[in-house]
Amino acid sequence: MATLRDIRRRITSVRNTRQITAAMRMVSAAKLNRAQMAVRQARPYAHALAQIITNLSRGLTGQDHPFFHGHAIGRPVVVLFTSDRGLCAGFNSNLNKMVLREIRAGNIPDDPEFVCFGRVGNDFFRRRGLPIARSIVYARPVEKEQVIHNLIEDFTKRFIAKETGRLYLAYNHYINPVRQDPTLVELVPLREPPPERRVTYRVATEFEPTRAEILGVMLQRYLQNQLFQAHLNTEAGEHGARMAAMEGATKNAGKMIDSLTLQYNRVRQAAITKELIEIVNGAQSL
Repeated sequence: MATLRDIRRRITSVRNTRQITAAMRMVSAAKLNRAQMAVRQARPYAHALAQIITNLSRGLTGQDHPFFHGHAIGRPVVVLFTSDRGLCAGFNSNLNKMVLREIRAGNIPDDPEFVCFGRVGNDFFRRRGLPIARSIVYARPVEKEQVIHNLIEDFTKRFIAKETGRLYLAYNHYINPVRQDPTLVELVPLREPPPERRVTYRVATEFEPTRAEILGVMLQRYLQNQLFQAHLNTEAGEHGARMAAMEGATKNAGKMIDSLTLQYNRVRQAAITKELIEIVNGAQSL
């Protein structure tokens, strides 16, 4: 049976842990506000860029630009966005397990190579022996933007040279602070949008240079923007998941303190009762 000293130590330890989790929740809440604002501000540009790509690509085929058709030559590339730190519940593990299931099911073919943004995803797939082409861990946002820019340029060269055939993007799509949906998107080859999502401008348009050349430049910006959107969603989702996890941990610590306090009072009362019984028995024996 635990002594009073042991219970007091546990109460002190849990109380200190509660202070840490409460502080981490407040920090994540402050960071989440900034990350949410960044996601909201970036969405209009992404939507407008997607509309431009849709209109420019109308009527074009794989002969006009290679991104409009896939080929089975070369290893596909999976760009994975996870966090660098843990303590955010299943935010990273749900995404990593989903990507692993897709690989084992054959939905991502030909033994893909990974470009991992974030330490957690990098460690997960490296332990399972999957090829990691590049790891970007503990990088600042400016560094990630430069890596994304260079990554798409390098992929374009490799795609044209038929060193790779497909590009996949895996990340957590931010919905709200308590919901982040693991998402896997096939970016290349590009798919023609459904008719209800096409936008038609009723104006005469002349292109200089050709529409295909303009589209080639815009497509790189479009892919870079898709990766940048994934980066912003990952940042917001990480802070939302950590805030929710730390809030739950703080509440659980409070319940544990109440339970330990009740146990402490019972043990203390039992000790006092035992002492009184010993005093009474001693007095009667005299």
